[in-house]
Amino acid sequence: MLKIGIVAEYNPFHNGHLYQIEEIKKRMGKDTLIVAVVSGDFVQRGEFSYFDKWQKTEMALNHGVDIVVELPLYYSVQNAEIFSRMSTKILDYLELDFQVFGAEEEDIEVLDRIIELQEREDYKKNLMELMKKGNSYSTSQKLALSEYGYGDAVKSNNILALEYMRTMKKENLEIKPYIIKREISDYNEIEIEEERKSIASATFIREEMLKNSGNPENIRKFIPEKTYEILERVYISNGKDDEQQKWQNLKNSMFKFLKYKLLMGTKKEIIKIYDMNDEIYARIYRGVSKSNTYEVFLKEVKSRNFSIKRIERIVLNILLNVTKKAVDFELDYIRVLGFNQKGQEYLKQLKKDKKVFNEKSHKMEELETTEKKANDEKIFVNWKNIEKNVHSEKVKIEKNGFLLKELFFNKKEILNPLIINSKI
Repeated sequence: MLKIGIVAEYNPFHNGHLYQIEEIKKRMGKDTLIVAVVSGDFVQRGEFSYFDKWQKTEMALNHGVDIVVELPLYYSVQNAEIFSRMSTKILDYLELDFQVFGAEEEDIEVLDRIIELQEREDYKKNLMELMKKGNSYSTSQKLALSEYGYGDAVKSNNILALEYMRTMKKENLEIKPYIIKREISDYNEIEIEEERKSIASATFIREEMLKNSGNPENIRKFIPEKTYEILERVYISNGKDDEQQKWQNLKNSMFKFLKYKLLMGTKKEIIKIYDMNDEIYARIYRGVSKSNTYEVFLKEVKSRNFSIKRIERIVLNILLNVTKKAVDFELDYIRVLGFNQKGQEYLKQLKKDKKVFNEKSHKMEELETTEKKANDEKIFVNWKNIEKNVHSEKVKIEKNGFLLKELFFNKKEILNPLIINSKI
């Protein structure tokens, strides 16, 4: 049985995701084990996720994923390099054979050549010169790669693919890359062609739901039926409110909280936040002082070298207290959000080599040495056991995320994993 890893947001799970899973089983066998690393309640764009981690886990487990694990929020809200690097390290730690991802470029050798090129001193020097001229990092990458004939490589999925593969090489990981070419539907598209029948990006789907007060009816053709049932349930439970207004209010509430933290805190405290420096601190502090809404704040702070997405990621780092010390590229723990019967069987098998913690195993099984205990206790299926056994500021940051979710959405964190008692 092959063991496959996927990195996704599933925000929401749509027909494109279903196609990927069906294609994996077609190419690698119906009995293939599929593990997904998902960003939870906060996503890489620097925002709250439209769907929470448990809704996303339920969608995934109902469509062929066997185990869902969470990318910790202090990694999930960072740039593509960190997001990709830590996701791949989690999949490798879970002893999976391949990481499958979509990319516009399906030739792994081409991506390998780009990675080698980006390590060259002449390339790095050229990239820095382009950035000094006021170009953004992504624009500079595209311009630099264009000089070597690879300008078309700077597309959203190729960027992630390059980072996944770079991590495998640099960290000397066992897991191998496998590309399923992304033919249609760009990751961030907000419009679709008329002839497109059943595939749309998650960005487009969310935009359509916002326009329709969260009602999934108008995007039904782009999502599997079980996803539709889950989204309809969410729509009904939310009271059919004006979604656009709700999310605008959320951002303005976050802005008030940001203003409070910046004006009440000291520069010495804020400068410890990840991706913060003196220049960025000055821009954000000035922007907060001059603005009354989140939208005005973003316009005030952005510049050619400081994108809105980076600003939003830093804002979340401030609100969650994600420090430079916390973003250390280490895996202190892996939290399992859910599994089905096949996934449960694999977790049991994994226990032979690594320690998977749950209430029963914690009480019944003692490890031989303190050193082994420190190395092996990384996979947990219950949040309380993470709190008991992981002594790190990262746990406090996760709990800050729980508190923000409760404050803004009135949702308490669920402590136990979601279990689907069937083999898909």
